[in-house]
This record gives sequence, structure tokens and C-alpha cells, in this order.
Amino acid sequence: MGLLDDLKQQADTLRQKEQVSQEEINQNLLLAHAKLKDALHYWVELFNSLNVIKPSIIRTYYLEGGASKLEGLHQSDYNVNGRRLTLDHKDYIEAIVLRFRCASDQKLTIEKQTDAVVQRMREHLWTNNLKFDLKEFRNERGYTERGIFTINCEVPVMVTMVGDLESGRIKIVCKNLEKLGEFTNVYEFDEFNKEVLEELGKVIIAKPNNFRTLGRHQESMRATAPRVLRPDVEMRPPVSRPQPQAQPQQAPLDDVSDPTKSFLGSIKSILKR
Repeated sequence: MGLLDDLKQQADTLRQKEQVSQEEINQNLLLAHAKLKDALHYWVELFNSLNVIKPSIIRTYYLEGGASKLEGLHQSDYNVNGRRLTLDHKDYIEAIVLRFRCASDQKLTIEKQTDAVVQRMREHLWTNNLKFDLKEFRNERGYTERGIFTINCEVPVMVTMVGDLESGRIKIVCKNLEKLGEFTNVYEFDEFNKEVLEELGKVIIAKPNNFRTLGRHQESMRATAPRVLRPDVEMRPPVSRPQPQAQPQQAPLDDVSDPTKSFLGSIKSILKR
């Protein structure tokens, strides 16, 4: 085979791979749209209910270092928005963005020493979208010796559900949910279901949940996470304990297969009272 024929064959092979990849992305777009469309309907109903019920949910957020905290923050102002993508004159749901805030009328004042510590606190507050004022005290050389931060006791929370079309998955990116910072859960299309939405809803209203462990990706992360051994605990011989007597089985508190027993169903039942 000559040089030209070889290059043409490589080009044809590459074009075929790109075509297959584009077909997969188009298919993933349709799958993601269908999943996110159902999820958007769920969150509109849930957040509308929460804005009517106004449940009393109080949050505490620890700042960098853990010595200072924003406490007594009331959670409110639930908002949901669907971002749309237009292709070939058709609209697809690209992402769902949930927003609410945890706030009080108070302000927190803290003092930090040395330039490095002040800069670290400033970056921490900026990164987590916290509003603050800073009064710096500098020496003759212009270096910050100490800084006094006055921080608004308001934490914006955002949860973004977006389709990753290349990997064929849906990501849930949570920022400042329960604590400052960001984490991401990843789900295959078949895993992104009512159970995931229900468990995330429980997180939002501060109910017991297993949201962080749902899905194969999260299970894999837990399985590969390093285990910290504590000699004072793990090297002890096992203690024999009497086996508890078998108890009659009870139905789970939240059966997502039955809409009347689901998390959203319970919210709706409150509104009907």
C-alpha cells in the first residue's frame, strides 16, 4: 500500500470513529433530556411546596480551620431553573439548577494574624461565595500583619444537575450543600431515577438520607477510599454479644415505588391538610 492510500485509509477510519462518536453524543443528548425533563418537573413541584410550607431548617457552617462558624442560619427562598439548549430548532434541557440560601441577620467578626493566614481566609470566603468586608493592618513594608473580617451570615447553596454527553452520565454538582465546599455525584442514565431525587430532597430539608452513597460510581469511590487504622480500636479482639431476637419486618418509611409514600408525596399531603 502506497503512502497516499495509507493516509486515505487512516482518514476514513478516523471519520468513521468521529461519526460513531457523534451518534453516541446525539443519543446521550436524548437520554439526558428525558431524564432531566422528569427531574425538572419533580423539583418544580417540590420547591413550590417548600416555598409554601416554609419548613424551619436551621444550618451551621464551619469556616476554614473549623474554629469559627456561621450558625443559626435559616434556610429559605427555593428556586429552580432549567437551562435549555437549542439544536436544529429543537429545545433540549441541558441542566437543572437548584438554588436556595441559608441566612440570618447577624454578622460574624473574626481576626486573622499574618499575611498568609489573611490571604487564605480571603480565598476561602471568595471561593464559597460569601460576602464580607476586610480591614487590613499593614506594617512599614506593606505586608499585612493582621486582618479583621466582617462576614455576612448568608450562605448561597446551588445544586446543578447536568448531562455529560461524552461519558453518557448525569452529574450532580453540589456547592455549599450542608457544608461549605463542592462535591460531585455521578450517575449512569439508568441510575438517575426517583430514588436519587428523593434522597437529594431529604438532604435539602435536613432529613436522614443516603444520597452520598447512591450509584455505582459513589460505591466504587467508597470501596477504593483508604481506610485509616486505629490501633486502639481495630486491634482489639472481637467482643461476643448476644444475638438480638428477630423482629417482625416493617415497611420502609419512604417507598419511592408508591407515590403516596414517597418524599414528594408526603410534602404534598402536608399542603392538603
